[in-house]
Amino acid sequence: MKQSLDRFILSIPLLFIKQFPYAWIAAIALWTWPPVVSGIFVLIIVLGLLMVRWQSRAWISNLHREHALKDGKFHVDEPAIPWTDSARRIAILVIGSGLAAWLLDGQFRLNFWQFFFLIVGFTLLYNDTRFFGAPTKYVITDRGIGIHFIPGHIDYRLFFPFREISRIEKSMYQKDQRWDLFARTRDVQEGLLMIPKNPKGFTKRIDKLFIAPKDMEKFLGQLPYGYG
Repeated sequence: MKQSLDRFILSIPLLFIKQFPYAWIAAIALWTWPPVVSGIFVLIIVLGLLMVRWQSRAWISNLHREHALKDGKFHVDEPAIPWTDSARRIAILVIGSGLAAWLLDGQFRLNFWQFFFLIVGFTLLYNDTRFFGAPTKYVITDRGIGIHFIPGHIDYRLFFPFREISRIEKSMYQKDQRWDLFARTRDVQEGLLMIPKNPKGFTKRIDKLFIAPKDMEKFLGQLPYGYG
């Protein structure tokens, strides 16, 4: 039953699920109506957030079933939200939203606070990765490395068998190199470079892959001998 539910939620495109921020516009615009009207749209937002979380958990469960040996290694590394940068960006958003709401006050029959919460809420929900980084998970199993990366309204669910990896080495991120970056923030400096055995890269779209685990030493310690 759980396996079927996991496959069901993973089959729904993230692009479809992440349309829920538009419900915020209706919730704020209609909040002078009976509470049940806005409440319906708030419920849609909560449901959307839960579905995004469910997809992440379902990917972990599915990865464990397909690529982890029974009672074998299954190490999960999830980089944290960069709260310092997030707070700075949110502060700028709040100030800008306050100014915009003041200028728009009374337009479209919406008051200052409706415009303020509409702008702040919709921006945070729709551009969440800009404020909180791209949700990223790295998983090491006995057979390879799994990566779940959500840079916006699409997500990448990848698995690299160890037989396709030449080595993984510490490195500083170099923007001038043709490296794919799957990390929580775009301004990451230090991380790990995954180098494929195939000189043409892991796939047609991915050559060398740069990742930034939360705990690099622990991550390297989980790798089989000869890879880290």
